[in-house]
Amino acid sequence: MTSILDMKSGPPDYWADIYNFFLPLKYFIINERFDALMQHVDLNYLLNALFWIFLAFAVGFIGFYKIFEVFLKTSNIKFYKRKQFARSVWNISFYAACTLFLYFYNEFMLLPQLSKNQGRYSLFYSSENMIFYKSQQCEKFQFYSLFIITFYLHNAILDFKESDYLEACSKTLYLLALVAIDVYKYENYFVGLNLSLGVYNILTESLFLLALINSKGSRLLFQVFLGLRIASWSHVFISLIPFKYLVPTLFAKNFKIMLNVAIWLWYGLSIWNSPVLQYFYHQIYHSSPLDCSGEGSAAKCILLKDSSEHRHFKTLKKAYMEVKLAQEKLKISSLANSTGSESSCTSAKAFQAIKCIMTLKRKLKRIREGRGSEMENDTEDMNNE
Repeated sequence: MTSILDMKSGPPDYWADIYNFFLPLKYFIINERFDALMQHVDLNYLLNALFWIFLAFAVGFIGFYKIFEVFLKTSNIKFYKRKQFARSVWNISFYAACTLFLYFYNEFMLLPQLSKNQGRYSLFYSSENMIFYKSQQCEKFQFYSLFIITFYLHNAILDFKESDYLEACSKTLYLLALVAIDVYKYENYFVGLNLSLGVYNILTESLFLLALINSKGSRLLFQVFLGLRIASWSHVFISLIPFKYLVPTLFAKNFKIMLNVAIWLWYGLSIWNSPVLQYFYHQIYHSSPLDCSGEGSAAKCILLKDSSEHRHFKTLKKAYMEVKLAQEKLKISSLANSTGSESSCTSAKAFQAIKCIMTLKRKLKRIREGRGSEMENDTEDMNNE
């Protein structure tokens, strides 16, 4: 047993104290041995694949936007909305291809495996659910999961570049949840979650395109679009995802805290960024038509996404209106001053003319009556006046 005399003197090691404090948490988080979890993972291969796939997405998006911009120049879409239009078409193309691939993969690859292993899984939340089926073909699973993860990484960087920090943070948390699902090899979980969100994202991006094309449409049309957006969001994030994925993950037999933290934070941010809360935010903070992209309309404000080009255009428009208003005020004040000075000069001249006429009349009267000298009378009249 170590005594007090055996202890070494010197400054305390704070890092060691912090490490010892969080040591029980380490075993709580990693309830499987990390070496056994990562023994089949080649980090060099994953990093190289991630880099080249991300580079392909970046170059592909830039080329797609440059080609698409040629067609957008002949359209009625405003210049600061063209990048949003091209990006929305890009997202719809990827989500559609991804959804089709995952659907057929689920039908012909996953469901036969799940039917074979159906007896090993229970539908009770306290045990392993069917969604926690682990992939038996890790190479195929990692191949298509890397594409989806890299796409969300590329989208998160684009959102951060557009100063849409809330959306960038949401995609980053979802990206971390997908990484955790990939590490634990929950193939059915990965496929089902991305299928649900893929269909929802296709509908959301399609509604955005329709709102962008019909930006001068009637208010009723935008209210219908907003109703579809709220209905689809409510079905996915209130009815489907919590009871099919979040609650089973929380009460799973093998509790994974990394997966739970990432996916619950992403879900909380999705609720915060929901169209319902955006509506209340618009009603509270967007008091002027220049405060949002919807120009005072709540439906347009929610459906039409804001962008850096639009914010720049809005700032220039606001500055132009302020300068124009200041010029109008300056013109009115200068006109009022000139009118006031002219009227005062006119009244002074009229007063002098009347004064001269009265003086002349008095002089003529005195001359006729033959009273005193002209100079004395003039002085008197001036004093009296």
